[in-house]
Amino acid sequence: MKLSLPFQGYFDLLKHQPGEKKFVCINCGRPVSGLYRQISSTAWKMIECEKCKKPADKYIEFEVLIILIDLILLSKPAYRHILYNSDCKNLWKIGCVLILLEAYCFWSDAFRGITSISYRSHVNDPFLSEKGFYLSTIHFVVGFLLLYGFIYLFTRALHRTAPKETGNGKTYPHMLLHGVILASIGKFMFIPISIWRGSSTETCMAIHIILVLMYFVISLVQMHSVVSDCARSRSCLIVILAFIIKAYFLTRVSGLLQEFV
Repeated sequence: MKLSLPFQGYFDLLKHQPGEKKFVCINCGRPVSGLYRQISSTAWKMIECEKCKKPADKYIEFEVLIILIDLILLSKPAYRHILYNSDCKNLWKIGCVLILLEAYCFWSDAFRGITSISYRSHVNDPFLSEKGFYLSTIHFVVGFLLLYGFIYLFTRALHRTAPKETGNGKTYPHMLLHGVILASIGKFMFIPISIWRGSSTETCMAIHIILVLMYFVISLVQMHSVVSDCARSRSCLIVILAFIIKAYFLTRVSGLLQEFV
């Protein structure tokens, strides 16, 4: 079977020395020494996991689009492939784009259907208007850090068996950070709000925002279950607690930022 690596430049496979168990099986999460072996100069064969007897990572044959579709469908194997077996070197860029997207929606009052917070100045001054966007960006940077921090703290408090080091050698905080960014990809669905804001009612926009946030929370639960290796019920408890407390503290921070508008 010939093996291609179509995701080169997107999520490249991690490179490890032979014999190191730094990859993981995307089906059961068990560390494996490799994902494929070379049969000849042009042929490769996928390695089967010793535990579940399935191909350790079927996604090494798939196009990036298929992997992203499975990720959107909240597939655990897709999460494991990207987080454990791939070099997620571009995730920080995705995180920055998502924060700027949310900041723009908040600054442009696209979220006014579900919140009373606004950073847009009523004074017709370009400088004040631009300052509102920067304050909105700070708002979401702080919100991301609070969410990540509370998920980490609650995981340590409620799931004491969370690994200090994950299957591919990365530390747990590092992997959790990548996971939170990856779970935030669903927030790209905020783009239609900015496009159709003028021709949509407040009620429709509020429903859209709530559905996107619900999908984001579900993605966080799935990601946390993968990274922390715990049951979905416990992941759900940890994520919801972190989300609620983050919202409370972020409201207080927003009150302070609004004083500068």
